[in-house]
Amino acid sequence: MRALCTAGVVAAAVLAVAAAPAGAEITGITVEPGVSSGSSTPYGTGCAYTVTANAAPGEYVSFYDSQQGSFDPPWAIPVGPSGLATAIWTPHERGAHTLHAVQIGSEQSVRVQVGTGIDLGIACSVLP
Repeated sequence: MRALCTAGVVAAAVLAVAAAPAGAEITGITVEPGVSSGSSTPYGTGCAYTVTANAAPGEYVSFYDSQQGSFDPPWAIPVGPSGLATAIWTPHERGAHTLHAVQIGSEQSVRVQVGTGIDLGIACSVLP
């Protein structure tokens, strides 16, 4: 009986930690083009861009790309006191990308078009 009670307490604690607090949600996601230029889009393959999600301070946000792209850091990021979580996104393929910011019980996404990029170090030249 004692083992059953202990298992119940542990299960309840896990559920309490996993549940999102009331009102915790991502309220927006943006992608900064930085110093990029191009005729069709400011986003280019191989170049890095800052992605920002708005959420409740103290929460964690994960980012992912529906296409070939990577985020740095690749794990869940704590939301700072300002209500922002940021990561660096590098697209690896041309075409439409949908970037997602996710936390338990909430998700926001933004769609961007990516062209062929030439990373110039401090800037990105995007070819049509």
